[in-house]
Amino acid sequence: MTQTTTAPTSIITPTSTVLEARGISKIYPSGESTVVALRDVSVGFEAGRITAIVGPSGSGKSTLLNLLAGFDIPSSGAVLHLGNDLKSMPETKLASYRLAHFGFVFQNYNLVSILSAQENVELPLTLAGVPRAKRSQIATDLLKRVSLDKRMTHYPNQLSGGEQQRVAIARALATNPSVLFADEPTGNLDSKTGRGILELLTEPMAESSNRTVILITHDMDVASRAHRIVNIRDGSLEG
Repeated sequence: MTQTTTAPTSIITPTSTVLEARGISKIYPSGESTVVALRDVSVGFEAGRITAIVGPSGSGKSTLLNLLAGFDIPSSGAVLHLGNDLKSMPETKLASYRLAHFGFVFQNYNLVSILSAQENVELPLTLAGVPRAKRSQIATDLLKRVSLDKRMTHYPNQLSGGEQQRVAIARALATNPSVLFADEPTGNLDSKTGRGILELLTEPMAESSNRTVILITHDMDVASRAHRIVNIRDGSLEG
C-alpha cells in the first residue's frame, strides 16, 4: 500500500479505472448563504483495488461516498462508472443501476428489522428479480461464509453488532457488485471483531480480481490495509 502523493485535487489513475469523479463539487444552501461540502474533487478508482478515504469528521468523506455511489448528485462535475454518467440518469434508472453494479455496507447496518438475516441478504436479489430458489442458495452460501449459518432465521434485534455487520456485508456481496462501498465498517466494533470484518471486506478481492472496494474510515489501521489511501480535508483532497 502506498500513500497517494499526486496533486491535491487530481488523483485520477487512467489505467483500468472503473469509477471516476471529475471535478465534482457539492454546495448546500444554508439560510442566505451556502456551505461547500466538497470542492472540485477529481479521483479515480481502479478495478481490483481497495482504496481507503480518510479524513477528520466533517471533512467531506460521507459526501464524497454519497456522490460516488449515486445517492446524491454533484452541484457541478460528473461521476462516471464505466463511462456512464450517473448524474444524467433518471432516478428510476439510477436506482436499478446501483442495484446491478454497486454494493453497500452502511455504518449503521441498515438492516430491515422485520426480516430475518437470510431475508435481509436476499432483499437485493428479490429486488433484482432473482428466482426464489437461487436467491435462497446465494444467501445461504454467503451467511455460511460469514459464519452465520446457525443464525439465518434470527432477526436483527436478536443479533450482536458484529453479527449485524456481517449480515450487512453478506447482503452487500449478494449481487456480486463490481464496486463495493463501506462507510466506517469497523467504527462501532471492538478491535477483534473489526479485524474480522475487514478481512471479510477484503477477502472478495482474491475471488473477484475486478471488484473495486472503497472504504470510508477514520481508523488508520484499517486504512493501512488498503492498496491506496486518499486523504480529504475541508472538502478537498490532500496529497
